Parts: sequence; C-alpha cells; structure tokens
Amino acid sequence: MNIILGVIAGFVMGALPVYVLYRSAMKKKSAGIIKKAEGDAAVIRENAVRENEKKLKEKEEEFMSRLRGKQSTMDKKENELSLKTAEIDGKIRDFEQKQREVENGRRDCERKEKLLRMKEEELSGKLSLQKELLQKAAHMSPEEAKKILISSMEDEARKDAHKLIGDIIKQAEIDAAEKVRGIIATAIQKASTDEVQALTTTVVQIKNDDLKGRIIGKEGRNIKAFEAATGVELIVDDSPGVITLSSFDGVRRYAGALTLEKLIADGRIHPGRIEELAKKSQEEAQAHIKETGRKTVQVLGIKDIKDNLIEMLGRMEFRFSYGQNILRHSMEVAKIAKAMAFEIGADPILAARAGLLHDIGKALPGEVDGSHAILGAEFLENNGESAKVVNAVRAHHEESPFETVEAVLVAAADALSATRPGARMESVEHYFQRIQKIEEIAMLFEGVERAYAISAGREVRVIVQPEKITEANAPVVAREIAQKIAREVEYPGQLKVSLIREQRWSELA
Repeated sequence: MNIILGVIAGFVMGALPVYVLYRSAMKKKSAGIIKKAEGDAAVIRENAVRENEKKLKEKEEEFMSRLRGKQSTMDKKENELSLKTAEIDGKIRDFEQKQREVENGRRDCERKEKLLRMKEEELSGKLSLQKELLQKAAHMSPEEAKKILISSMEDEARKDAHKLIGDIIKQAEIDAAEKVRGIIATAIQKASTDEVQALTTTVVQIKNDDLKGRIIGKEGRNIKAFEAATGVELIVDDSPGVITLSSFDGVRRYAGALTLEKLIADGRIHPGRIEELAKKSQEEAQAHIKETGRKTVQVLGIKDIKDNLIEMLGRMEFRFSYGQNILRHSMEVAKIAKAMAFEIGADPILAARAGLLHDIGKALPGEVDGSHAILGAEFLENNGESAKVVNAVRAHHEESPFETVEAVLVAAADALSATRPGARMESVEHYFQRIQKIEEIAMLFEGVERAYAISAGREVRVIVQPEKITEANAPVVAREIAQKIAREVEYPGQLKVSLIREQRWSELA
C-alpha cells in the first residue's frame, strides 16, 4: 500500500513540473497569438479608416464640384436678372421722361392758348375802342378832335421820353462805370497799405511772471507811481507773460510802453526810477512823432510843410476812426488821389498834399466842438496852406462846395479808403438805423409796395405796384429814390437801388 502510495506520490511529483512547464508554454503561445491578433486588428482597422477617409474625401469632392456648378449657374442667372432689371428701369425712366415732356408740352400749349385768348380779347377791346372813337369822331367838332389827337400824342411822347431817359441814364452809367472802374483800379493798385488795429490797449511781453510782483510793488506803490507819471492804466492780471497798458491817448500809451520796457530791462523798479524813465520815454515819444511825420512826407514826396503840421501828422499815427488808423488812412487817400489825378490830367502834387492833410482835424489836441473837416481847414489856413488845399479839406465831407477837381478827387479817395472791406468798424445800432432810414425813404414814393435793404445796406430792392408804376417810368422812379437816399443818408461807398415791377396771372382749374 505504501508502495502504491509512493508510486502515486512520485507520479504526482513528477507530473507537476511537467504540467507547470506546459501551462507556462501555453500562456506564452496564447500571448503571442493575442498580440498577433491585436496587430492584425490594428492594421485592418487602420486600413479601414484610410479607406473610409478616401471614400469620404471622394464624396466631398464630388459634392463640392456639384455645388460649384450649381453656384455658377445661379450667378449666371442672377447676372441675367440684373441686366433685365436695369433694362426695365431704363425703359421706365424713358417712359417717365417722355411723360414729363408730354405734360410740359400740354402745359405750354395751354399757356400759349391762354395768351392767344388774352391777345384776342385785347385786340377785340382795341377794335371796340376804335369803333367808339370813330363813332364819336363822326359827331365831333374839329376842335374836339384836335384836343383828343393832341392828348394822345402827349401820352405817346411822354412814354417815349421816359423810355429815352431810361436808356440814356443806363448807357451813361455804363460808360461812366467803365471809365471810373479803370481809373479807380489803377489808383488802388498803386496805394496798397497795411492796416493797424491797435485801439486802446498795448501789450508788453515779460520773460518771467515773477516780475509782476515787483512791478506792482509793496501795497501797489509802483503801479500808482507808474500811472501818475505816464497817465496810463497798468493792468497786471493772470495772463501769462504779458502786462497790458490801457489808455485812449495813443501817445501816452506809446510812452508808457517805452517806460515799462526800460524798467524791465533796467531791473530797478521803484517810484523814483519810474518817474525818471517816464520823462525820458515821453521825450522819445515826442521825437518818434516828429520822425514819423518827416518820414510820411518824404515817402509821399510832399515838400514845404511846416514843423507843427509834421508833428500833427506824426500824432495821427496814434489816432483811430472806426477802427481805422488815421495816418495810414490819410496816406492811402493821398496815394489814391494822386494816382487818379495822373489819370485825368489834374495836379497830382496838390491832390496828394490835400489827401494827406484831409483828416488833420482829428489830430488836434483838446476838446473842440465842430466838424473835423472844418476845424482841420481852419488849422491849415492859419498855418499858411494854399486855398486849394484848405478847400479840399473843408469839402471832403461835402460840408462846403468843391472849388477844384483835386478837391473832388480827395473826397472820392477818402470814400474808397474808408469803405474797402475790413477798413472800418461800425456799431450795430448805427447800422440798423441806416438800414431803417433807407427803407423808409424808399417807401415814401407813390406806388412803392415794399422796400428791403440787403447786402449789408449796400442795395435796396423796391417792389412797386405795376398798375401805378409803368414800365416806361420805372427807371425814372429808381433814379429819384437813389437821389433822395444820397441826399439824406450817410453810407459808405455806393448804394444800388433795384426797382422790381412784376405782374402775375393765375386761374383755378
């Protein structure tokens, strides 16, 4: 029994390693089979994916090709549709244009038909009138017939006279305007000047705002001393780098600016130094005035002018009228008057001299009542100027009759210089008063319905009643309005009167 058990145990012990080895070999074999199967599956899967991608790409290309074909067909059809739409729009526009032309033609025909009816009615009225006149004439005495004939001839003569007057005035204005434009254009080309617009203030530049405190001084004593010594108000505010001097007297303002510039350059700013430099600056200002007067007469070639007249000319540099510098204005007037005198054969030296001195009355010191033209003429007469110069100065605002051609030229040159664009400033109140006055004068005439001043008061449009103002006498009425405005209103340059006579007919349909 033991032997059998030993044999069995030996068999078991011998078979166990064999079984273990067999099982290990089978596991390795199965692992290799599984790995190979997985590799084959991966290859099969990859091939399948590539095949599917290839088929999908082929189908996508096929779809895009079909889509592009359909898009091309749609684009072609859309272009054809756009061309047809444009063609239809063009035909519609042509139809509408032809329809408008037909409508305009119909209206034109109606208007012509209406005018024809009016002419027929007018002709019928005239025929009826002639019949009545013939019937009356048949029962008229020779004296009565003569009176009617004379009355008719007077009416026709009056109409012809009005028309002739209008034609003569128009042609004379055209001829005169062409000649005057040539003379004035030549004169103005020779007389271009710069315009200065410093009125009541002068600005002095400073390098450092710290100087403002020193200029003011302790408790403002330096400013007080400055204003007392120069007669000019000193304005020190927050404006950076500047100090302003204010005064209506241009000479004082000029001397004050010199004083302030000297103080800043000197650095010693105290009341004693201010008074000392103010005195020197006033002397320099006086010398500047005389030098300016001498240079002015030299530039214009005017000789034999007394020293006090030269000083007055220099003072004119610091005077303004309506914002226009009087000296620059007077030089401009002298040049324009001289050029016009050359053109028409007058005395250019006399014209230039009178033009330069025409506003000297505005530079006279002190408060003097009276017109500057009259005061200036008296001043020139007292200083030995010729009677012709005195008359030109006195008459340049038509306060005295003109005695020479040169006097007329000075007045014309003064108007040209004063009225060129930008030369002068005018208050709004004075402007509106002038506009209102012009319109009121135009409305005074019989038959005037409305009047409007336009173009800044340089033109007035007068609308008249056609039943009261005939076409023949309209030019005469316009001329009378212009003459009355010229007599009663002061205005710069020229003023145009445009008379409008309009008749309208309307009917309801």
